[in-house]
Amino acid sequence: MGIFSRWTSTVHGVTGRLDDLDNERVAKAMRDVRAGSASLAQFLKERQLMPANDTFAMERGRERVERSGLLRMMQETCAAINELAGRTVVDVHTFLPPEPILACFIFVEDGTEYLIRLELQEATPTLVFAERRWRDTVTNDFVRWAYRLAEIEPITVNVKLIHEIHDDRISAEQVREWFFYLISGLNRSHAPSFRQASS
Repeated sequence: MGIFSRWTSTVHGVTGRLDDLDNERVAKAMRDVRAGSASLAQFLKERQLMPANDTFAMERGRERVERSGLLRMMQETCAAINELAGRTVVDVHTFLPPEPILACFIFVEDGTEYLIRLELQEATPTLVFAERRWRDTVTNDFVRWAYRLAEIEPITVNVKLIHEIHDDRISAEQVREWFFYLISGLNRSHAPSFRQASS
């Protein structure tokens, strides 16, 4: 007998082959599964295992950021910094939907990455200031092996500041403050004030 032989599949309590099951019984079972999916979805949402239907909210958030010109202002500030320095000081990465992250601006100093991430929390634009450090800078193979054996993560991320943007009137001066904070290595003395823009 070849490896592709077709064996009769049996299930306890069912006579005959599985592919010969009554179509009506299968259709009824599928309807029962779909009917119970609402309670299953609610349970998963309560346990925070299933995200809320926030696709529309994210689209609204992206449109809001587009209208406000915030992302463009951040990109132009980044370009001005790099032009003044004559080299890439702040690197920028942009993301396409359905990613909730719109852009990430990264400044690297002494092996540590400092970043500003513009992302959406549902429809609300949010700034996340964080630092990333790579632990795996050792050249000794034994130490690297020990890290892997101990399951020590090669990277640590420290979130320094999170700010939700509720006012669409962001000034160029405010955006510069964010980049001063970034380039200072997220030094607390340069933390932005997040004051409301004047009318």
